[in-house]
Amino acid sequence: MKRKLRRGLGIFLIILAIVTGPIPIIQGWVFFVAAIGVLGKDDPIIQFCFRQMGRLRPLRERLEKMGFLKPEDLPPTGPTA
Repeated sequence: MKRKLRRGLGIFLIILAIVTGPIPIIQGWVFFVAAIGVLGKDDPIIQFCFRQMGRLRPLRERLEKMGFLKPEDLPPTGPTA
């Protein structure tokens, strides 16, 4: 029962993160971090989300090459030294 409750709360937080992402007042990343805290990084839902976010990196690089995004205006994607 506790596992189902945690899974439901985690899914609810991921949905909130997606819905509130474009809204400037409520930050969507806060709910995503909370979902990771509730579900844990080993959960298949969180692993799926991380895989989907990784698929966006080539799109970002393509938009930068086309001139739609300026690299200096965006946060860094890789590890910083």
